[in-house]
Amino acid sequence: MSSLLHQTVSYCDNPFSFGSVARGESFAGREKEIAELAISIRSRRSAVIHSDRKMEKTSILAELANRYSKDFVFVFVDLRGISDENQFIAKFARKTLETSYVEVKEFVPAIWNLISSARLRLAVLKGGELGITSGVVSGGLMLVPLRRLGSAGDGLRVPMEIAMCGKCGKPLKWIERYERHYCYQCKKYVPKRHKDGNETVARIQDSPPRICPVCGGEMNHIEKFDEYYCEACKKYPLIELTMRRYQKADHEDLVQALDLPEKIATQKRRKFVVILDEFQEMLAFDSGHLLEVMRERFGEHSNVTYIFSGSSWKLMRGVFEQREGAFFRFAHAIDLRGLPEEELEDFLISRYRSGGGKLSKDVAARLVSATAAHPHYSQQIAHELFHISRNPTTDDLEKAVRASLERHGHMFSYMWESIRSPLHRKYLLAIAAEPNVSHGMDFIRRHGLRSRSHVQRIETQLEARGVVNDGEIADPLFLLWLRAGPSR
Repeated sequence: MSSLLHQTVSYCDNPFSFGSVARGESFAGREKEIAELAISIRSRRSAVIHSDRKMEKTSILAELANRYSKDFVFVFVDLRGISDENQFIAKFARKTLETSYVEVKEFVPAIWNLISSARLRLAVLKGGELGITSGVVSGGLMLVPLRRLGSAGDGLRVPMEIAMCGKCGKPLKWIERYERHYCYQCKKYVPKRHKDGNETVARIQDSPPRICPVCGGEMNHIEKFDEYYCEACKKYPLIELTMRRYQKADHEDLVQALDLPEKIATQKRRKFVVILDEFQEMLAFDSGHLLEVMRERFGEHSNVTYIFSGSSWKLMRGVFEQREGAFFRFAHAIDLRGLPEEELEDFLISRYRSGGGKLSKDVAARLVSATAAHPHYSQQIAHELFHISRNPTTDDLEKAVRASLERHGHMFSYMWESIRSPLHRKYLLAIAAEPNVSHGMDFIRRHGLRSRSHVQRIETQLEARGVVNDGEIADPLFLLWLRAGPSR
């Protein structure tokens, strides 16, 4: 039991972090890249940062936002999993609003002030933790249960009900003495409910009745939002009816969504930085129209700087570097590669020391060499190494590498099994055994790879899957796993 407790404490006190966004002391270097990004946003010039996966792009952007949060408002939009234009504009608008309005009481009125598109209103307010469709309406008054933005992990209380007036959109005050909500703007109380659930006849305003197209009941007009609400259906039927008629977002929806950061930045008199992470995901479904509109609108924005981040530069290069690309000469390109070996070695030694251990220069150099100076995997193996020994030897390093490979063994085995072609497998084993070697005819004959055309076709297919990059294994741990032997 005491041994198990010791192991738990060791892991909790481990100074190395991986698998999540690295912050503060856990953040390894990258001062040059952060300074370059800071210069770009201060000069109002957009940037595109690209690298292989797990090269700490997200950590760099998080550190940038942390350091310059007093100077800029950072809106982070993760595009992973976005598969169509509708999903994109909904997420883009929602993230912009969530970031811009810290207090939830500002959020709903802002939507109706900034967005007139019924599609965008519904997309932003429905399907997440924020919503107004469950409100209780009484004439012009509406109680809207909402949740604070963020989560319990952010230090914010959730859920938290905020009552809002449907006529003026201002927050209502709960008067404990009378057990009723009161609107100071309208100088009226919310009508009190009888025990049977029926409301009193009292109203703040009398709106012209309208029949609900879903249930046939009477709907109430909500003046602040200029929409009709059906209490029986607990929804805004006319918005959803509009959505059914227009399945695909039109040009106006797109423009309204893309202009939100500029509108809010102007309104709040703040400079915004919008980060579009995994930008290459959009290239899979966009025919060119969306990117063209984005370039057009972003080019008009004077209070917003854009950072495009992606892990497939071969896909993004055509958009940012080729003359016919939608964002040609729009953004300053930053190529993110592995850290300088000496810088990464010093970081590992320093972190080891901060945890009460001692990492020799020789072991640190061997560790960095094993991961090809990849910061994510270097921290992962260092995490295993710190658990093994506070004063590790080269033998301890070998144990840490084996432990890391075992943790990834299932994933690497699945990747290997998914590659059905014997020639593709033979090629992977060849470049794992002989990295940084020209793939000429001698290399092809030595490994039985048939011909140059076969090798070129294999490289293209494996690069599309992210397994290979410029003729080398993209994942350094997968490289070590292949060298150890996939059949073990």
